[in-house]
Amino acid sequence: MPKAPDDSFIPSLRVWLVGLGLSMTTLAASPALAAQDMDYDQPEAFATLKKAVSYFDEMDTLPEEAWISRDKASARSDMDEMIEEAMQALDVPQLSTLRSTYRQVEDKIRESRGEISELKEKRILAPDTDVSTLTRLTPTDTLREFTASTRGDYDLLIAAHEKNIAAYQGELTTLEGKLAARLEEIGITLTPDQVQVWLSSVVGDDVLTMSVVFASIKSVAQQLAELTRDSGENLDYARRYYGMVVMLHRMIVTMQQDFITRVNDEVLPQLQGFADEAEATTREARTLIKQGGSRESLENNIRANALTLKTINLYRSLVTEQRDRVTTSLTKSQRELAVATNTYRTVKLSAHVADLIRQGVKTFDTLAGLQVPVATSFENSAMREEFRKLTERMQQAK
Repeated sequence: MPKAPDDSFIPSLRVWLVGLGLSMTTLAASPALAAQDMDYDQPEAFATLKKAVSYFDEMDTLPEEAWISRDKASARSDMDEMIEEAMQALDVPQLSTLRSTYRQVEDKIRESRGEISELKEKRILAPDTDVSTLTRLTPTDTLREFTASTRGDYDLLIAAHEKNIAAYQGELTTLEGKLAARLEEIGITLTPDQVQVWLSSVVGDDVLTMSVVFASIKSVAQQLAELTRDSGENLDYARRYYGMVVMLHRMIVTMQQDFITRVNDEVLPQLQGFADEAEATTREARTLIKQGGSRESLENNIRANALTLKTINLYRSLVTEQRDRVTTSLTKSQRELAVATNTYRTVKLSAHVADLIRQGVKTFDTLAGLQVPVATSFENSAMREEFRKLTERMQQAK
């Protein structure tokens, strides 16, 4: 039995957001509070990067393979695990929370739509009368779910769910604006409409996370340059700091490779499958029209499929262009990683390390610029809704 919405949506939304560590007020936080929260977990990032460097150094002392004792593969696995943890630490908590909240509001909309569908099914079998006295006197929609017996009762519940959906959609709009503003604070320029496209995409979190982590990586590299300068002639510390820069290069390559693989192996094949299905259905509809089938219904199906295909093309264009940007950046990233790794193994002077890290800051800035998120918007609400449906289908297919 579907759970009916509360009578007053906004108070319940406030309670729900507080449970997530947010509020309607914190979503519109003051600039001072926003600046305080717009930082990554620096201690955790540095600690995990240091551990990654230690495993990287250990690899030089280990055999390629060993049956019982530790080998290079074991150390490499531990290093990659530390890099993954550092990547999570470099994400900005406030941005991550806003994205998570956005997903949960989307889930609430999906749940409400499913509940409406179930209520409509029950309505068909109910007596065609107005709201019953019992339901009219019941104080909350949750309780009305148990007393509903007439079509009027179900109409009342359906209207309440639709009101909730409208409020949820308003909250999505608010979150899109907040995310755009927060991204702007760290140098990522997207309008709320453009943020909406990425948040509606199955790879949206990947794209936004990469952009945010890249901004954090530049900040880490700048701090490492300062630490190296302050270390004076201490080569051991200088090499450790440069080793952390090498790990940052490796992190970038890992993120880029994972994104490209996901687009090529998962997203694009799924979109092609949806396109094939829509085209086949369109051909079948045209054949049925020629055979005397209901022209009005079949032409409606053809128009719906045309919207689906148009949206698939937008989706495919969006992820393909972003993949190509990341691929261009990856080529440079891999080259820079190879150079940094070779340099780390041969560096002898701390002063030289300081110069290298400063060069690394410029390199990270260039790499981030090569893969900025594609900026596009939906033509209309119908395309936006179809885009979301495609994303849901891809998520359900996992």
